[in-house]
Amino acid sequence: MAKELVIDCHAVLGHGMTWADPARPVDYDVTELFERGAAAGITRHCVMPPRGDDYAEANRRTAETCRKHAGRLTGIAVHDPRREAGRLREFLTREVRDMGLRGVRSDGHPTRELLDAVRELRIPVFYYPDRGRIQGLGRFFHMPASAYPDIAFILPHLGEYRSLTWQVHLEALDLARRYRNIYLETSGLGSFKYLEMAAKELPPEQLLFGTHAPELDPRVEREALRLLKLGRQAYTKVAGANAARLGL
Repeated sequence: MAKELVIDCHAVLGHGMTWADPARPVDYDVTELFERGAAAGITRHCVMPPRGDDYAEANRRTAETCRKHAGRLTGIAVHDPRREAGRLREFLTREVRDMGLRGVRSDGHPTRELLDAVRELRIPVFYYPDRGRIQGLGRFFHMPASAYPDIAFILPHLGEYRSLTWQVHLEALDLARRYRNIYLETSGLGSFKYLEMAAKELPPEQLLFGTHAPELDPRVEREALRLLKLGRQAYTKVAGANAARLGL
């Protein structure tokens, strides 16, 4: 019997600063990721660096680690569209075509320069807006998702880490209903009912299983996926088939 394909589309690896506030220094180790991932029955982790000042170097380290653990890790680059303006196409082309990375997380609002490179390379974009005092998600996603319908935009945590502002989950669902190229990732929710709502209201093709490991425990996130009680076909898509279709 073939082993079940379970792809964690959102894990973090290496040293830097946490993505979530309050910011603190971290150094995420691959050993812990593999130990807990194996206990959760995860086939492959998609890993990206923490937030930092030198993404070119961080992405190089990510690619090197992924080569050492081929088949168990998929590398995701990170770039800051403003700080690295004018160099994004060069960076990403090398990282994808030569180093084997398969997606990019945008640290800041994705610019046309970034998205044009992404379109050319046919990779997905992870984007979690730093909203500050701005409420809602619409202004961050309507223009990119409509202008680039052939790009897959992955929104971590159903739009709101730990469900701190629960209304954002509802707006994320509305965005996904409007734009079929927006995918919602399942990790780090503070309230399980919004994950149940997403499973009920969205096509399973637009949900991606993730863990945000090792910051969060992949065993817990996998149990949340099981608790959704999806039908077999839908479960297969959310657990790994959707991520594989996106090249992850």
